[in-house]
Amino acid sequence: MTFAAKLSKIYPFGFLRSHPSKTHAIPASFIQASQCVEEERAPHYNPRHFYPMQLHAVIANRYQVAAKLGWGTSSTVWLARDLYQWRWLPSRYVAIKVNANNYTSKECAQKELRITQRITQANTADEGRYFVRTLLDSFDLPGPHGNHICMVFDPLYEPLWMLKQRFQGGVLPPNVLSAVIRMVVMGLHYLHTQCHVIHTDLKSDNILMAFRDHSVLDGVVRDEIEDPLPQKISDDRTIYLSRNDFGFQASNLGRPVITDFGLSVCGDKAPHNHPIQPNGFRAPEVIIGASWDYSVDIWNLGALIWELLCGTGPFDYSTSSSDSTYSEEKHLASIISLIGPPARGYARTRKSKFAIF
Repeated sequence: MTFAAKLSKIYPFGFLRSHPSKTHAIPASFIQASQCVEEERAPHYNPRHFYPMQLHAVIANRYQVAAKLGWGTSSTVWLARDLYQWRWLPSRYVAIKVNANNYTSKECAQKELRITQRITQANTADEGRYFVRTLLDSFDLPGPHGNHICMVFDPLYEPLWMLKQRFQGGVLPPNVLSAVIRMVVMGLHYLHTQCHVIHTDLKSDNILMAFRDHSVLDGVVRDEIEDPLPQKISDDRTIYLSRNDFGFQASNLGRPVITDFGLSVCGDKAPHNHPIQPNGFRAPEVIIGASWDYSVDIWNLGALIWELLCGTGPFDYSTSSSDSTYSEEKHLASIISLIGPPARGYARTRKSKFAIF
């Protein structure tokens, strides 16, 4: 059965939808087998856990994979063309996050999917929803070693950490920062009041600028065909390099969008007290091991604003949660030296592990 015939059975008027492009890609150069690249550099990497994606393949009977956008410790992200788009309209592109299928990663992916669905469905009329990444589609992708949870989103331009590097001194000018943060606050308000979700991990990696004009992605797809990046061929898969620098055109820079809800929690459930947030951005109640709520995102945002404006955060600590030099005591001392001591009995009333106040 042809793809058009399959599509017509799945979707009304399928014969009027886009067809997979017939690619005649120029052969790519090869990366040495001994060199670790992309997701292979993730801690505890196991190829059985990652889906062996192939460029130009059609997945879920709908999306033709066009380029790799990025990778993480438990997922890869791909640019794909949506074949449900009408044939006479410009190509419509999506970003597909393909999660690893080992137990821990799959459990986290299921949780992230539930939270993202909650965010997507909460209140479509709220203006703050425009500044939060919402789900277009989701599906299970069968692989040689089990199913992979896939989430489909609109592609985004670049994260705030990359945007700030484009300005003098590697910081956002106050007028740019003011506009960006105003919209981020609207997105946070939507998360807190409409979705009842606490993000817990606000950093410049997790706020991305949107495209105003998605036609730039046509060039990404064309480049991958005409000038492919080097590839690493192994026994059962090809490891591709990511295309995630789209160049900079101020006219194509859209709104900021809060992303990555893998560590988010529901704020309307039992009190939370587990460790969260990048080290330098931790709220006081998180540092002392007390219960916390929506306010931790506001503290986190304040520290992020400082970093975007000044180049470094207000507290001289790495944002990495694995930083062995991080000290809770020193962090608390830094906070007290900057804004003064907490109210008397603060730690005791919050059932803190510290008894210093």
